[in-house]
Amino acid sequence: MVMNSLYECSVAHCRLKPKRHAFNYRVFMFCVDLDELPDLDRRICGFSHNRVNLFSIDDRDHVALGHPGGIRGNLLAWLAEQGMACPNDARVRLVTFPKVLGYGFNPVSFYYIESNSGDPLAAVAEVVNTYREMKLFALTYMGDDGLWHRRVAKNFYVSPFSDPGLEFDFKLGLPDENWRVNIDDYAHDERVLLSAVRGERRDLTSARLFVYAFKYPLLSLKIIGLIHWHALLLWLRRVPYFRKSSRPEAQLDVMRPHSTPKKNIS
Repeated sequence: MVMNSLYECSVAHCRLKPKRHAFNYRVFMFCVDLDELPDLDRRICGFSHNRVNLFSIDDRDHVALGHPGGIRGNLLAWLAEQGMACPNDARVRLVTFPKVLGYGFNPVSFYYIESNSGDPLAAVAEVVNTYREMKLFALTYMGDDGLWHRRVAKNFYVSPFSDPGLEFDFKLGLPDENWRVNIDDYAHDERVLLSAVRGERRDLTSARLFVYAFKYPLLSLKIIGLIHWHALLLWLRRVPYFRKSSRPEAQLDVMRPHSTPKKNIS
């Protein structure tokens, strides 16, 4: 099994309600064994771990609860707090967007936890909003289709145009030669937003990173720019807007909470 690679991906979003709005774009993502980040730092030109480079992965951008062991140690500690203890020799792969020249924004990253022999144990989606708040969603059920499944209350302010009280429906594929992810939003039993990622594996080499620097210039700025551009389009179309302060009861178990103004209920 190839543990470290790149995925060249198409990302698609389609809002179904209250007004239809769809777009898609091309990106690439890293897929790395967390134990091998220091080795990749030494071996791959143009990539660094916890320091600025053309592309980098920084522990501080991911789950950080104050436990030792970097991203891996903090993730496994969080899973243990959820009642899902993993073996000490479990391997953890992270699929994520890199920082570019020291700047990064990861709307969502994915962890795949496997036994040392390669058996899948769990998956975790790490969702981040534009306030840089974070929430983790653990998936422990794999269906006959080979996908990790979970439908769960969002209870997280992801977009001003989506009620934080909606539900996420996760379907996560294993990173192989091809990789797929679907995350849909449900209001009760009605799908209101569809999100999908489709990726094809590429070798992680110094040469390919330099090619991607030109093929996907300023990737992080592209991602955050598209988020704000399409938010503007939705606002201009008068799609209902949810203020972060209006639903504090629907924002639970949030990491790195932002100090937003409280709603005045007097």
